[in-house]
Amino acid sequence: MNDKKLEFLKQAFEVYMKFGIKSVTMDELARQLGMSKKTIYTFVKDKNDLVEQCVKMAQAGETCEIDLITKTNENAIDESLAIGESIASKLRSIHPSIFFDMQKYHPSAYKLMTCQRDELITDSVVSNLIKGKAQGLYRENLDETIISKMYLSFISVLFNGDIFQTSEFTFSQVYSEYFRYHIRGLASDKGLKYLQEIMKTKKIEI
Repeated sequence: MNDKKLEFLKQAFEVYMKFGIKSVTMDELARQLGMSKKTIYTFVKDKNDLVEQCVKMAQAGETCEIDLITKTNENAIDESLAIGESIASKLRSIHPSIFFDMQKYHPSAYKLMTCQRDELITDSVVSNLIKGKAQGLYRENLDETIISKMYLSFISVLFNGDIFQTSEFTFSQVYSEYFRYHIRGLASDKGLKYLQEIMKTKKIEI
């Protein structure tokens, strides 16, 4: 992918995150980006192609970010907290209609997103659980497969507007609450003591 196309996708992605997908026509996107539709169509075939390419770009970025977090945090709890903070930060900037729009109007992009998301989450959660058990920070009797599936189930629920309506809760609020629930359930006595000390420095109750 050349630099011009990558920059275009980044800008288009930011517009969708701010305004949603359905409400942004290709004409409106061209206006927001200050370019002609003719130029846009040199990068993508149509709006569905654009949404799919934005998904691929975003998920490639998330994979790199999680890899970097994993490499720079030897402690499993620090790693899990860093990943949780990264996810919560991203969720705060997402337009409430994004996932509904994608599921209803761009199902192929939605399927691509969920498949890649589920694979990335499963791999990172299982890896973190194994690391935490080896370090004595997580309970020895936890089952990595079951917990990773439970985590995936929550992510699916998070994006279900019927359960957590965006008029009442933000994605970030719900995720942050679940994450505290999740990390406390994993921690051994040693891990909980470490977690409480870390949270004191962040002035967050857990």
